[in-house]
Amino acid sequence: TRFAEIERIGHWLLAVSFIVLAVTGLNITYGKYFLLPLLGKSAFSALSIGGKWLHNYVAFAFMAGLAMTLVLWIKDNFPDKHDFMWLAKGGGMFSKGVHPPSKKFNAGQKILFWAVIWGGLALSLTGIALLFPFQIDFPAGMEPIQQMQFATMWHAIIALVLTIIVIAHIYIGSMGMEGAFDAMGTGEVDENWAREHHSVWAKEVSKSRRGRKARAKAKAAPAE
Repeated sequence: TRFAEIERIGHWLLAVSFIVLAVTGLNITYGKYFLLPLLGKSAFSALSIGGKWLHNYVAFAFMAGLAMTLVLWIKDNFPDKHDFMWLAKGGGMFSKGVHPPSKKFNAGQKILFWAVIWGGLALSLTGIALLFPFQIDFPAGMEPIQQMQFATMWHAIIALVLTIIVIAHIYIGSMGMEGAFDAMGTGEVDENWAREHHSVWAKEVSKSRRGRKARAKAKAAPAE
């Protein structure tokens, strides 16, 4: 078992809400240049109004998923000695396809985690400022109109960067790595896959499993 049900719920809540926000946000930013000529004014207006409402309300699902992901996975995403080796070998690209040892998350996944957490926090703060214009003193020390300009600019920049990162993550987690989708689909992975991609974590899980079996066996043994 790689991911428990609550972990998968948090991941998919974050993932699906981000995709909805990315699509509707791209329409807000670029739709008038690409979709308006194709759909016409009436259809594009209806699509954009619906997308705006969807963007505003799904934002709260995104923030909930972000909080769940942080609470559930922060303990596994602090740097450790295996990460430096993983980075030095490029995740296996410089070692003839042999994956360097790693715990539950390798260095690349940890970088993704912190990029999503910090980027998601920035999106949430600037998004709240845009949802309630001129009501929140953020960033402090600026004139109200400057705050809105700042929030609009950084919300768009961070969203575009995160969208690129997430597209790469979707590819690696689906077609780019065999067996990776099972981890977040069913929560279960093949034991050989675990040993190949996350050898330290696989050893920890096997050791814990043997310990549980030993304790269960000792408990079930009849008293002399």
